[in-house]
Amino acid sequence: MIWLQSITAAASVLAAMLGLGLSFAPRAAATPLLALKEADNCQGCHKRGRGQRPVLERRCTLDCQGCHIDPAGAGARSQWGYWYETQQATPVRFFKVQDPLEDKSRFDVHYDGRVIRRATASDQRTFPMASEFTLRVRPFVEYVHATYTALFMGRIGDTSYRALREDERRFHEKYSLMIDQLPLATYVRAYKGPPMYGVRRPNHTLWIRERLGLDQFATTEAVEVGGTPNVPFLRGSLMLGDPYAEPEDRQKGTSFHGGMRGVTMAWHVNTSLWDTQSEKAQIKMRALGLGLKPWKFIFMAERNWRQVEELEPSVPVLSPSIRVHPSSRIDEMTAAFAGLPGVILGYVQEELHDAATDGLRRSVFADFHPIPFLQFEIWRRSETGTRKLTDTLAILHAYYDF
Repeated sequence: MIWLQSITAAASVLAAMLGLGLSFAPRAAATPLLALKEADNCQGCHKRGRGQRPVLERRCTLDCQGCHIDPAGAGARSQWGYWYETQQATPVRFFKVQDPLEDKSRFDVHYDGRVIRRATASDQRTFPMASEFTLRVRPFVEYVHATYTALFMGRIGDTSYRALREDERRFHEKYSLMIDQLPLATYVRAYKGPPMYGVRRPNHTLWIRERLGLDQFATTEAVEVGGTPNVPFLRGSLMLGDPYAEPEDRQKGTSFHGGMRGVTMAWHVNTSLWDTQSEKAQIKMRALGLGLKPWKFIFMAERNWRQVEELEPSVPVLSPSIRVHPSSRIDEMTAAFAGLPGVILGYVQEELHDAATDGLRRSVFADFHPIPFLQFEIWRRSETGTRKLTDTLAILHAYYDF
């Protein structure tokens, strides 16, 4: 595309004029399953032939922060995530990527475009799910970076990305100013983006994110502090609420997330605490999760407890604009096989209980990552209980380095 080539050329000229190093790294759309699959991959820091790093310089988080700029996962990848995705995640390699410890680039541009095909008993529809552009700037190469993301979200019936900037439900801006690479992988950041809670899941298919109000529409402004004293990780956020919601609907408060991962069989445990309040409702959530990867198999489970207290009885708590669901308990279990290069096959079972719903969802899926910059998923889902449904989702992730 001509306009993409123009952006690339302009960025290269600017870098040359400023005497800056420049690289373009892809924005990956990896699922948490892929992260767990490679939790025993230590080559980002322990490249073959390279000596052990000093204790204070280690970054053995084995958490989302190991590959992603956003410590909570998803979004643009760091230089370590770029290296892993290009050299390890796919069976085909086009080129040898630069050693992350030698990456001196000051600019990274990322793009992720998603198209979804949904087939139900009555019809089949294909429409754009999201289009995401991210720019990261590292003015000093180390310690500081700023990130800006423009996110366009599609709807059933769309034929192209036509979201307007004024449409706050379909166009979101995210940003982050982060000080990182401090001793023991400590960081501080101010951001507007998805709140920090639990382990990231594919939010377009699973209750465990959607029913908690942490789907693709979830946004908050927050200040966050985190660190990784070798292997354990801990993060805490002071949240100021969703800037796209009405002031009386903004959930303000704190969230904490911590856990530990190990190299042996890629085991992990994690827990999250959430306590926020708006003028209308108070929400308290707790999560406990664990995972294991014996041989080529992956097992993950998570339970969420959610308590919603209505503060203004005359005003309904359930509001489409702020997506507040009632108190609930959600159990999620995943079993997958990752023994084929670039392929993950799996089964997901979810159980939901709240005041209005008792439901069970069963899904089987195939996740393909055949070459760098391309990933697609196929999900077959059935739901029983209060309501019954069966559908098939096909999701294409095409991400590219400009």
